[in-house]
Amino acid sequence: MDSKVRILVRKLSDVFADGHVEYRFEAQLHKFRIDHEGPTFWLYISREFAEDHTEEELVTSLVSWNISEAFRSSPKSRWLFLSETGVREVDCEFGKDR
Repeated sequence: MDSKVRILVRKLSDVFADGHVEYRFEAQLHKFRIDHEGPTFWLYISREFAEDHTEEELVTSLVSWNISEAFRSSPKSRWLFLSETGVREVDCEFGKDR
């Protein structure tokens, strides 16, 4: 696991201290699954976005786009995708055809 991934796992683990963050890379996406007391969440980050930004910029993106708040305020499972165009909601099928 590279340093950018470790930083993001740590940041998400800090936010969801009551849960577990699982990481995998597939279909050109960095995929973070967040299991905690509530619904399960998935954060997908495009390979290009991760490569083009520093660790600090990636963490800043999570904060500035209110990723943790978007997850915490959701009563159901949610999938969010980060890329150069910002953040958008996707579904469980996203990225399977990439």
